[in-house]
Amino acid sequence: MVITTKRAPAPTAQTQLKIKTGAVTRLVKERSVYIQEIESQQARVEEYRLLATNETDAKKQKDRDADLRKQNEVLEETVQMVPHMERRIRDAMQDLENLVISTQQQEEQLDDDAKAALTNAKTAIEAAASSIAAK
Repeated sequence: MVITTKRAPAPTAQTQLKIKTGAVTRLVKERSVYIQEIESQQARVEEYRLLATNETDAKKQKDRDADLRKQNEVLEETVQMVPHMERRIRDAMQDLENLVISTQQQEEQLDDDAKAALTNAKTAIEAAASSIAAK
């Protein structure tokens, strides 16, 4: 008995372009969320630091110190995600650029959304490099 399945047709260049454009856009948004989370977490760490500094009860002081250490761990993990996301953005950008080049060779018209996603991704990476250098 032979089982046959219907295969989906190969995605067209336009479909691939939309998928890769969406991936770049999503990754840029995700990176910006991590940056916002870093700012939020830094404020949270400072709040816990103040609580730990002002505590007079020894038992509560120990608890506050543990809370502060945990919040610092969360902050460090979040900070480590930004370079990871930037690598993923660069990879997705490269895939999109390669597709755009091959699509351009096949078709003269380039999708405006792809151009915008690439521009936004490049701007985000450059902004990240300057903000990290400033810190």
